[in-house]
Amino acid sequence: MRVALDGRRVLVTGAAGGIGSAIGRELDKAGAAVFATDATATDGVFRCDVSSEEDVAAAFREAAAGGAVTDVVHAAGICTTSPVAELQLADWRRILDVNLTGAFLVARAAARTIPDGGSIVFISSVAGLTGDPFFGAYCASKFGVVALTQVLARELGHRRIRVNAVCPAGVRTAMSDETISRDAERLGRSEAELRALYESDSFAHRWADPDEVAGACLFLLSSASAYVSGHSLVLNGGGNLSSHR
Repeated sequence: MRVALDGRRVLVTGAAGGIGSAIGRELDKAGAAVFATDATATDGVFRCDVSSEEDVAAAFREAAAGGAVTDVVHAAGICTTSPVAELQLADWRRILDVNLTGAFLVARAAARTIPDGGSIVFISSVAGLTGDPFFGAYCASKFGVVALTQVLARELGHRRIRVNAVCPAGVRTAMSDETISRDAERLGRSEAELRALYESDSFAHRWADPDEVAGACLFLLSSASAYVSGHSLVLNGGGNLSSHR
């Protein structure tokens, strides 16, 4: 069944990343006009550091120049791993700035500009639902995104603006490859061994493809989820509620 988003204009953050670019492609296929942003400008992608109030405001102004923004998908995010006892304050602050403050700034701009009946979708994580060793800053930021989702759903419900989060477990992206590489170095194990261990928890014995995360976003933007708001949709292939084992 084709999801129809004709006439919708969707601002997507983190649109140059593995998940964000997949979301942009699927939105385009569904008939939406996509305004893509990322921390680094590339062809067809507007530069926006989501931790910057000025950058977020500029992105929404630029997006609106081509027509009113009706929906937002916030996919921008970063990750680093470290035991809490070894986590540097600068790393903690940077992850919270991008992942949580960025979500706040984007959501605030969306709440101020998108019309009644629009939709906001955050890319959170199962790490926003359960604590995972070595992911202290990332978990804290994504727990915050889930809470923000629930708050906004209640605040904006009277305007029929739906706010939801997608919470994947492992997704095959360049960022997850970097995480596995760091884990392997820290634990003294091979990347192949860790990948096999991490992927073994799902029924399919693999991590999700970015297109599968994009599909969940399309559902939450579409009329098929018209009565869904304040929800965190878990995509973990039937595995444990954890990013890693």
